[in-house]
Amino acid sequence: MRENQLRMGLFLAHCKKIFFMLIFVLCVRDLTAQELVSSIKGLVENEKGEFLQGVTVVLKNDARSLKQTVQTDSKGLFIFTNLDPQEPFEIVVSYVGYETQVIRRSKLNPGNEESILISLKIAEASMQSVVVVGYGTQKRKDITGAVSSVSKDRLEKNPNLNIAQVLQGAVPGFMVQQTSAGAASSEELMIRGRKSILAANNPLIVVDGIPYGGQLRDINVNDIESIDVLKDASAAAIYGSRGANGVVIVTTRTGAKGKPVVSYDGWYSTQEAVNVPYFMTAQEFYDFKNVREPGKMTASEQDNFDNGRTVNWADLVLRTGTSQQHNVSVSGGFQQTKYFIGGSFLDVKGVSLNDKYRRFTTRINLDTKITSWLTIGTRTQLSFDDRSGSTINWEDVLRTNPLTKAYDDNGELTIYPWPEYTDIGNPLEVINYANTDKAFQVVTNNYAIVDIPFVKGLSYRINTGVRKTTADTATYIGRNTKTGLEARGVANTARTIDDNLVIENIVSYEKRLGMHQLGATGLYSYEKNTSSTNVVNASGFPQDFLGYYSIAQANLITPVYRYYRTDLISQMVRLNYSYDSRYLITLTGRRDGYSGFGALNKWGTFPSVAIGWNLDQEKFFPQNSVFDRLKLRASYGKNGNQAVTAYETISRLGENNMVALTQALPGYVPVKLGQDNLGWESTSILNIGVDFGLLKGRLSGDLNMYRTSTSALLLDRTISLVHGISSITQNIGETENKGIELTLTGKVIDAKGFKWTASGNLSYIKNKIVSLYGVRDANGKEIDDVANKWFIGKPILVNFDYVFDGVWQQDQAAAAAEWGSQPGFARLRDADGNKKLDANDRQVIGQRDPKFLWGLSNSFSYKGFNLEVFIHGVHGVTRENRMLQDASASSEVRRNVLEKNWWTPQNPTNGFYANAINAEKMSGISAVLYEDASFIRVRDISLSYDFPAGLLGKTGISRLRAYLTARNLFTFTDWTASDPELNVGRGSLPLQRELVAGVNLSF
Repeated sequence: MRENQLRMGLFLAHCKKIFFMLIFVLCVRDLTAQELVSSIKGLVENEKGEFLQGVTVVLKNDARSLKQTVQTDSKGLFIFTNLDPQEPFEIVVSYVGYETQVIRRSKLNPGNEESILISLKIAEASMQSVVVVGYGTQKRKDITGAVSSVSKDRLEKNPNLNIAQVLQGAVPGFMVQQTSAGAASSEELMIRGRKSILAANNPLIVVDGIPYGGQLRDINVNDIESIDVLKDASAAAIYGSRGANGVVIVTTRTGAKGKPVVSYDGWYSTQEAVNVPYFMTAQEFYDFKNVREPGKMTASEQDNFDNGRTVNWADLVLRTGTSQQHNVSVSGGFQQTKYFIGGSFLDVKGVSLNDKYRRFTTRINLDTKITSWLTIGTRTQLSFDDRSGSTINWEDVLRTNPLTKAYDDNGELTIYPWPEYTDIGNPLEVINYANTDKAFQVVTNNYAIVDIPFVKGLSYRINTGVRKTTADTATYIGRNTKTGLEARGVANTARTIDDNLVIENIVSYEKRLGMHQLGATGLYSYEKNTSSTNVVNASGFPQDFLGYYSIAQANLITPVYRYYRTDLISQMVRLNYSYDSRYLITLTGRRDGYSGFGALNKWGTFPSVAIGWNLDQEKFFPQNSVFDRLKLRASYGKNGNQAVTAYETISRLGENNMVALTQALPGYVPVKLGQDNLGWESTSILNIGVDFGLLKGRLSGDLNMYRTSTSALLLDRTISLVHGISSITQNIGETENKGIELTLTGKVIDAKGFKWTASGNLSYIKNKIVSLYGVRDANGKEIDDVANKWFIGKPILVNFDYVFDGVWQQDQAAAAAEWGSQPGFARLRDADGNKKLDANDRQVIGQRDPKFLWGLSNSFSYKGFNLEVFIHGVHGVTRENRMLQDASASSEVRRNVLEKNWWTPQNPTNGFYANAINAEKMSGISAVLYEDASFIRVRDISLSYDFPAGLLGKTGISRLRAYLTARNLFTFTDWTASDPELNVGRGSLPLQRELVAGVNLSF
């Protein structure tokens, strides 16, 4: 018994000893483990060696369900501490516009701090991870619609004045046609060609989620983060009634967490006019007139010629233009707030006298996360435009007689430069106009996002967009001008106030179940547009001293007031489904109600469906050295076009005042018949596309083929005059567009020191009128509208005229005599061969919208040096060249003309008729000359140098880039007068060639 007790005591003592030894070992092991924990410190930079702030860095350990997320600071630094060195992990580094990198480690060295340098590569435009698609974003690989994005290089590496310059030639199917040049040029924008005959064809512009109806030039390009263009029905259907012509989505810049980054971008340029038409000199005009009408030289013309007092009117107007722009911004973030604040000043002095433009803009973008479930923010821009100075009519300048006088002996502009003809004024008289043209604009989008706490993936967003524009214009024309002298002073003033209000309620839901990814977006929005204009026209002033400030003293005062208001209510649902990132489908439905349509047809419904298949995600897809990415897409849907003015469907009366004896009596007459059933133009779009990547990213691109059918066109139909009205607007007619678009981006050379990247796009567009009014002839063929030059089966805009068929030659004298003509005179084509020139001989002479558009960009880089060359082309467009028109057929030559190769017996050319009265006519019909307006233009050549970070040292500058850009350097075209891109005959200035020097720097 005693022995057993002793053994038990020894056993317990032994166990106690073992227990304390185990405790000691575990403690020592724990202390050792604590001493041997590791950390990671990393730097993130771009390809140029510049540190990137705000980069998201995620450390993951799936085995322990560990996930830590940090962002790099202003010096590109991130740190992870207290890491178990024995555990495997991976680091995922992602940043908008750059390719995501993943770094994997099986373990770390115990107790050490490991340093990592990560260099991110810029993602190709076709491979960018996130694309703005309207009311949200999508990964590019999940997109099923036709969406094109503008590369960041196009935004950052060229000094663009407006969005139109950024988009020109950079997006397939996107046409930018200059309607006027000068300091503040204007453009016509179209996506995939012209679809409507009378309604607007311009795309919808959306800035930070809110439809934008202001001037494109008011948006500062330096504030833009990205531009995405939605082209097919599926992509644009979310905007329903305004998506028929495509959508341009502009997203402005935001800040990132970290220290403030101060940036400056400034440039200065000089400009000179190019492609200036060569009108005759004084000597050439003198000879021209003497040949055409001998003995008709007036006394003042002869005196000016004899004494050398001649004028080159173009030289008096043109000058070396200059422009400068300065942009300053501050961006960053602290705690739960991110900010971007920018200011810009633009000052342009154009190539013509009186052509100038100034713009001031400020932008404030703020995002604040109030709680874990509430985020609020604002996107606000203030702008001021000054376009004061009346525009000189360029065509008048070119055509004014060079044998007249521009200035009198006192150095003042002559009122009547040609004393014998007081009906001709001085084309420079607008220099003496007192003119102001200023506009103020506020655009603000304030939003709140609520992440529903109890439903993961469900969020609600409210957008409130407000745009208010006030424009003030006033002109006084005094007695130092022909116009003012004859009317004893003329004044025109106008004040316009435009208001836009948008309220959007957006609900979004995202859910992943295994391989299934579901996304849903719902929208209910309201938009109101109002505009009011007060106009006062006056003449007969007692003096010029007070100008338009003394309108109350004028003899004749005519006030005008205009007002309109439209309302739009919209509902939209979009569903996105993805299975294993392989099979994709997007369903969209939108319903719009527009106040401008008839009471019976105010609402329209616009559905669409799109599918996608990522073949490269399939197991059977050959993962070889050729294809590494391949996606097929198809979409079909309908959009609408609400481009009808307010009150178009309401019967209206117009003023028709009368005088009875000495009393003025107000009167009214019908001017518009109401249409209760007037509704939307409807556009159906079928799009088939493929996205691809080859040779491990060396070549990528996409191909789209589409067919667009627009029906229920808004057209004016002729009716009986029994009502006193000649036409009504109805939904009749149909057009069709077909096209192919191709985009390619390739890394031609990707060596260690030298890189060459080429990116190009090509688009073919064919449109035609399918139906007009449905009226058919005896043979069942639908009748064309010849008066408006609309023809079934032909493009919407065509030239329809008699065909200039050369010049009658001397050996054709007998044939010419049969037509009442003679050698040297114009010959017009007898199309039907009936020996009679009549309306049946008119033919379609080409189309006025281009068939082919393309752009090609080449980028070369070597050790900090970058060379960008951008070329674009427009083909298949024919226009009347009014500059080729000769002097009037009257007995007096009063206008200057282009120098030409006129026909003479010694110079029997077939290109242009003789310098003789009526030489342009055949059977009383004048020849009109049309030319191919196709062109190829070297748009931009830019050379830049990025200073390496090591060279900047401790200056505090994190980035410094200097560049030199030449714009509109060369144009290759068969167009013989003016610029092929401009609409000739509208007083437009020629385009300018620019040389720009600038610098970008950040602190």
